[in-house]
Amino acid sequence: MVAPQIDLQVNLSEQAINYIKEHGGILTLEEAPQAGCCTSTVFVEAHPGKPKGEGYFGVKEQNGIQIYYDTFIIKQDKCYEVGLEGLLKWKTLTVFLTV
Repeated sequence: MVAPQIDLQVNLSEQAINYIKEHGGILTLEEAPQAGCCTSTVFVEAHPGKPKGEGYFGVKEQNGIQIYYDTFIIKQDKCYEVGLEGLLKWKTLTVFLTV
């Protein structure tokens, strides 16, 4: 299956760029696992590395980073801000949706 390509808007913080490059230069944006049963909100998670099912993902090159994104949850009319939080080995990438 070939995923449809969209005009993905992603703003990466300088810290996130450095972290992703240190971890192979590949970023995946996909649906975040959720606990609970009573929500219709879809959260987006970011993590370094390729997704498990690459065929379902679009790919974009930005800032020397390959970005894989889930075309079923990433919206073309939204902008995604990716940052880095945490200390030492407990760092994690965060995603915020901006309009």
